[in-house]
This record gives sequence, C-alpha cells and structure tokens, in this order.
Amino acid sequence: MANSSKDKGDRFERESVPVLVDLLPEFALEKAMRFLGAGRKEDVGDLYVLPDAAVQVKAWDNMGGAIRTAVAGSVIQAGHGDKEYALGMVPILGARKDQVRWLACVAPDRWPVPVEPVAEFAMVSKALKWVKDDTGPYGFRVWDRLERIGLLGGPGEPALIAPIEAWAEAYRQAHAPALSLAA
Repeated sequence: MANSSKDKGDRFERESVPVLVDLLPEFALEKAMRFLGAGRKEDVGDLYVLPDAAVQVKAWDNMGGAIRTAVAGSVIQAGHGDKEYALGMVPILGARKDQVRWLACVAPDRWPVPVEPVAEFAMVSKALKWVKDDTGPYGFRVWDRLERIGLLGGPGEPALIAPIEAWAEAYRQAHAPALSLAA
C-alpha cells in the first residue's frame, strides 16, 4: 500500500527542482534532480541542484513545523555535505501560479549575504500572511518579493522566511564576486 505522506513529499521535491533551476540557471547543476534514498545517515539534502547548497523540502499542513524543521534539517545536511548554504523550501499549499508559492526558510546566520529582516513575527500565521502579500492593505507599503525577508521568532528556533525569489537573489549576490573574476 502506498504511503500518502511520502508520495506528497516526493511530489513537492520533484516540483521544487525546476523552481530553483529556473531562478538560478547559471548556477544549477547540469543534471539537477532530487536525491533518492531519503533518511540516509549522512543525508546531504533533498535536492541535487546547486553545488554549494543543501536543500531541505518540507510540505506539511503544519506550516510552523515545516518551516522550523526545514531550517534545522538544512543546517544539519549542509554540515554533512560540507555545503556553504543551507536552504529550507516550504510550499504554500493552495497558492496559485502568480502568488508566492515557495518559502525560503533559513537560519538567521545562514542567509547568503548579510541581511536585516524588514519585519519580525512571533506567530507563523501573521508571518505567512505578510510573506504572501503582493498587494498589501490600503495605505501600507507592499514590500517587493526580493526585499520581503522576515524573522519568525516565537517558540522554537528563529528563522528567516521570504519568498524563494529573495533567497535566489541573495545567492546570486553572494556569488557575484566569483562571477566577475571568471569573466
């Protein structure tokens, strides 16, 4: 009998590969794919997409648990694989194509470039509402997706959360000096 939770996780891991490849084509590995064999003792991440990043994908109904587990798991996996970057990716279930679909979830000291979050939250629900908001309430500033980086505090370890596009841009900035040297 099939395991529906595993099937769901596999489906979102497969979906996340082209997301990163499309956002970072100049850095994506030639044969980008999801790693097979989940739960390995020395797990180095769910995805084989970026050469120096461990990526942990969590697709749970409990968004707070998914965010914090993705962050913690990516840090551990980056250590196993001797990777510089640790990225948790969490899909926003039910999001449409033009909405924020994927969250980047990162330990505060592991964002690719130095960053000051523009907002702080203690509750996951409020943080998610803010991260997903592309229109904003009347009279309030709507942060561009590349700037929409918030700090999720509250119970558990703190985490930076942002649309995946913000993390991809930070990753690109972190590699900018290396790109200019190679040119």
